[in-house]
Amino acid sequence: MASNNLLWQKLSPSEFHQLQEYQSYSSKKLKDVLEEFHGDGCLSRYNPEEPIDYEGFLQFMEHYLEADLPSELTHNLFMSFMRRPAMSASDPWLRQSSSSLMKLNSENSKSQTNPNLASSAVRRESIDIATGRIAIKDLVCYLSLLEAGRPEDKLEFMFRIYDTDGNGILDSSELEAIVNQMMAVAEYLGWDVSELKPILQDMMIEIDYDADGAVSLEEWKRGGLTTIPLLVLLGLEPNVTDDGTHTWRLKHFSKPAYCNLCLNLLVGLGKQGLSCSFCKYTVHERCVQRAPACCITTYVKSKKTSISMNHHWVEGNCPGKCDRCKKSIKTYNGVSGLHCRWCKITLHNKCASQVKPECDFGEFKEHILPPTAICPAVLNMSHSDSSCDNLAQLSDSSSSQPEKVMVVFGVRYNYCHTNNGGQSSSFQITPVDGTIPLLIFINPKSGGKQGARIMRKFQFILNPRQVYDMLKGGPAEGLQFYKQLPQFRVLCCGGDGTVGWLLEAMDKMNFVEKPPVAVLPLGTGNDLARCLRWGGGYEGENLHKYLHKISRSVVVMMDRWQIEFSSTEDTGEQGDPIPYNIINNYFSIGVDASIAHRFHIMREKHPEKFNSRMRNKIWYFEVGTAETLGARCKNLHENIDIMCDGCSLDLANGPSLEGIAVLNIPSMYGGSNLWGETPTQKKRKKAKKNGKKEKEREYSSSSMSSNDLSFAIQDVGDKQIEVVGLENSLHAAGIKVGIRSSGRRMAQCSSVVIRTRCRFPMQIDGEPWMQPPCTISITHKNQVPMLMAPPSSKKATLFNLFKR
Repeated sequence: MASNNLLWQKLSPSEFHQLQEYQSYSSKKLKDVLEEFHGDGCLSRYNPEEPIDYEGFLQFMEHYLEADLPSELTHNLFMSFMRRPAMSASDPWLRQSSSSLMKLNSENSKSQTNPNLASSAVRRESIDIATGRIAIKDLVCYLSLLEAGRPEDKLEFMFRIYDTDGNGILDSSELEAIVNQMMAVAEYLGWDVSELKPILQDMMIEIDYDADGAVSLEEWKRGGLTTIPLLVLLGLEPNVTDDGTHTWRLKHFSKPAYCNLCLNLLVGLGKQGLSCSFCKYTVHERCVQRAPACCITTYVKSKKTSISMNHHWVEGNCPGKCDRCKKSIKTYNGVSGLHCRWCKITLHNKCASQVKPECDFGEFKEHILPPTAICPAVLNMSHSDSSCDNLAQLSDSSSSQPEKVMVVFGVRYNYCHTNNGGQSSSFQITPVDGTIPLLIFINPKSGGKQGARIMRKFQFILNPRQVYDMLKGGPAEGLQFYKQLPQFRVLCCGGDGTVGWLLEAMDKMNFVEKPPVAVLPLGTGNDLARCLRWGGGYEGENLHKYLHKISRSVVVMMDRWQIEFSSTEDTGEQGDPIPYNIINNYFSIGVDASIAHRFHIMREKHPEKFNSRMRNKIWYFEVGTAETLGARCKNLHENIDIMCDGCSLDLANGPSLEGIAVLNIPSMYGGSNLWGETPTQKKRKKAKKNGKKEKEREYSSSSMSSNDLSFAIQDVGDKQIEVVGLENSLHAAGIKVGIRSSGRRMAQCSSVVIRTRCRFPMQIDGEPWMQPPCTISITHKNQVPMLMAPPSSKKATLFNLFKR
């Protein structure tokens, strides 16, 4: 077919980013997809040892990424691995190099002045994709570099892919093929491949330690794990391991920067060098192997260590003014100036001698957990009643309780340990007077993947052992570590779902007094963060401001509600899995849940289209418009019964309803208050004077007149939940833009029972699903302390008055 004759080209940077987005949302691993080549798998008609055609490639990618991929992306990715007509037969499966790109560009520039040359160039580069073939092992090696996982696992996986005969040995051509895939990925990630290539070539020469002409798995892993630029490329993650070891990341410097080792300027248009995430020590890629292990200390070896902490100085790359003499530090003529990693002061080299060696941790002393407060756990010895004489018995507890017990010669030892290689393994904390340490949990995938950048920043501002990635084992490890402290705060960086995950984990920890939780909003709606004054979304603001806000925040108690579902009749109809059994924000049935469900399905099918908060809102608008025209939940009130505190609500009177919302907080749909504004004090006094209500704050199912509900106050900690009706999607949109003041107030009560008679879309805290007919019971569960940010200090303006 003529349409299959396409010009040879590689992926564009935007397509490479698109491929990364698809991979981050997929639940499949490459090992799982490779199993499909065997038995009755969907790829069983293909041989993984032989080249695969475009149809098989497309089936492989769609099964791996669990999505329908754009044709342009699949075409370009497939052609990236195809054999080019101009390439030699001895090198059939390698990707296009930078030199070949330059050659092709020069040919294209010549073709503009010579039409005959242009037509011949097109014929030479034109490829029939229908007859093309690619090596599946090259594709798998390439994709494995983008997949999450440990570097050592990736190295072994690549080795197994190319070790086709299973003899545990690779020859030079197979190693060269692996390195070429690494170079291709590095080029997309912004590396200076001119520096990386000689490093990898030297590794290939030195990797054959026994000089037998072949490389074993042990030699391959040993060489790979000692080549730091390769480890960064493989996805070396910023975990806290041994003190003194740098945690490198490739970085682009917007201002002139110098190597701390060779003292030369870092040059280049892309990412010029490597910088330690913990101490900002900076080096060239070629210098990183010789960099000293001089990173920060995150704990002390013994409690006998002095409680005072000295400055940790890092030289160079610190523009600004000296905190001692207030004069500018000249950074354009080499490595000059010193900055302390802990208290963040900056000094001239000559001024450092005039400053005391002890560090006071600077403006964030209150939040920092000093290294002197953390030491290896000491075994607490107590005599055991066990009758064992000479045997050592080890009994493991459940995963939710990482404490272990060891009995040796009749003596019982208790100690803390975690099996997931976490930061808090076998450590204990000594409380420090005058501090309230901050425990930070981050969801790296929230907010267009802003979480990864925020995590690096907090690891530099605070002690890295205070920052946890929630995707690695959840929040249990950090909570267990901090449980030793009598007082601490928690900062959750993520959306409403991430906050719910954290609160559920806190329930399982059995705290004597639960720590208060602040929220840095990284989700789409961020309703909980809005009602606690933390804002509607993080837009790259200075994190120092958030830390100052946490210091001035106040604790408020927030209700949480238990929700249970039971089938009303055995219809055999299967629904989707119910995401939660606890309500933190809201629960809804009908039109708004239908919009959220459509949005959820579309995001799972095309994740690359939902990579920013603004795009998500645009898609919400489009889905909401479709729901308005379709009206799938019309006359919902005819198929639903609601009882509040034992009293049945009359849904027949008034306008027809397409949605029911049960609210715990005064925010929904990213800032909409369905209950409406709280009446002013003047109006409440007038109502009380006229005898329209008996008590100002008492509203229950026994008092559900429209007059009472119109003056009811919504509070996140009053152990009352509000029930609101929505006429249609336009009603909800009108509340969002301010045309309508509120939904239809139906009840304010302490328990709700809802009975549905047909299948409806539902959602809990923004997570939608389809639910068959059922009975829903909502009761009060508990209260958790939350941190409410201080009121905004911005002055009122004329624009803000009109905005209200």
